[in-house]
Amino acid sequence: MALPPWLLPLLACPRCGAPLVAFGCTPCGVAYPLRGPFPDLRAGKERLPLALGNRFPPTAWLYDAWRGRSTGLLSGGALTFAEELAHLRAWLLPTGGPFLDVGTGTGVYREALGERAVGIDPSPAFLRVAARRRPGPYLLAHGEALPFGAGVFSGVAIGPTWNEFQDPRRAALEARRVLRKGGRLFGMLLLGPGPSLGLFRPGGEKVLSLLQEAGFRAELLRFGRLGLVLAEA
Repeated sequence: MALPPWLLPLLACPRCGAPLVAFGCTPCGVAYPLRGPFPDLRAGKERLPLALGNRFPPTAWLYDAWRGRSTGLLSGGALTFAEELAHLRAWLLPTGGPFLDVGTGTGVYREALGERAVGIDPSPAFLRVAARRRPGPYLLAHGEALPFGAGVFSGVAIGPTWNEFQDPRRAALEARRVLRKGGRLFGMLLLGPGPSLGLFRPGGEKVLSLLQEAGFRAELLRFGRLGLVLAEA
């Protein structure tokens, strides 16, 4: 998969931050491989049960059926999937791009953000589905170790992956790092209290505190058990 010319100068080593040359980092002495058509820039950790489930191809193939209904179900009917995407576009698109979709899954947010958006995900199974259903640039990477330079994006989106992060604080710091000054972050997550089911499921105040500590000015919109994050760097 050839990456678009606008994306290549934004790439950096997820370990040390040095620019990548042909997906190699000279200071680290690391050559990042291709996994099928996707550059493999993974340098983080995942919650083991989720990692195993997300590598299972049927999970990826069936995900869109769940994703299209989950917003309405988890919000108790207070928010539809179409309305979620409308909030995403309204908050991020005015910043002009380029955009990053962290935990892109099957590429729903990346597609909604247009041609100057890249999606990252640690699951090869999900990226294969994304590339087939929603063609565009995709990379294998972790949200806690983003393979991009500082201040290169105008907008970052993080959907349900918020609940799956091994280190949510680090993910927030990484999102802030890759955003330019005045850039925006959009997020969606399942809020507590309630059964964690092995997920990061914070209350609203904890979400806002985490984002403020990472350098964001943040607002949380509540829709039943779901929260939408609108934050600015």
